[in-house]
Amino acid sequence: MKLSISNIAWDTSNDVKIYDLIKKYGFEGLEIAPTKIMGKNPYGKLKEIKEWKEKIKKRYNLRISSIQSIWFGRTENLFDSKEEENILIDYTKKAIDFANVIECKNLVFGSPKNRNVNNGKNSENQIEIFETLGEYAYKKNTVIGMEANPKIYNTNYINDTKSALKLVKKINSKGFLLNLDLGTVILNNENLLEILQGNINYINHVHISEPWLKIIEKREMHKILRNILLEENYEGFVSIEMAKIDEIKKIEEVVKYVKKIFG
Repeated sequence: MKLSISNIAWDTSNDVKIYDLIKKYGFEGLEIAPTKIMGKNPYGKLKEIKEWKEKIKKRYNLRISSIQSIWFGRTENLFDSKEEENILIDYTKKAIDFANVIECKNLVFGSPKNRNVNNGKNSENQIEIFETLGEYAYKKNTVIGMEANPKIYNTNYINDTKSALKLVKKINSKGFLLNLDLGTVILNNENLLEILQGNINYINHVHISEPWLKIIEKREMHKILRNILLEENYEGFVSIEMAKIDEIKKIEEVVKYVKKIFG
């Protein structure tokens, strides 16, 4: 199984140390928040990010497994007005172009605060938005990974994994699939077997995470997830997602644990 870790788990001053660490444990992927690599206006720096991607590949044999926080710094709401909808669709297309340049096959669609459904927006409008983005992503050889975000993250749209899967199936696009977030599964007390069996083809990326992005705990659920993914021939990345941790030793403990379970 292909392993990855998101760079939101450490300070940028520790980049080289972490890259060396995950290379040591045989990780193939690095998940990135674009602004942590490129700073402001990351999607306007396609030449720079391509050069960075090539450097990371050459030095550490890492590829970019996914990008997240794709709307970092944006205040618009996708469902509030046509104007804000168009702004975010255009911005997301730039994120897709960014992913295409670095040969990244997943963009996490999280951004809970930017996707509250207000003002009586109906589901057909939402379907049209995601059909547009899924088609664009597919043309650019990548995928929008729809992530369920529980209500505690201040959103009322797609709060559980079953709802996310239902939306993915309704969109029916190779450019719009599920980003499975284990933190959501844990928080909602969801049944992994019910969610996943027969649905692996709809899953593009997996986050090993905890509620509130706390440090990863050792859980029996991880073994259950591993067994399902193996049985169903999942071919995507399994990626560690945690909030920033200052102690590299603690990050290594998680990396070592995830390698043992999923590697």
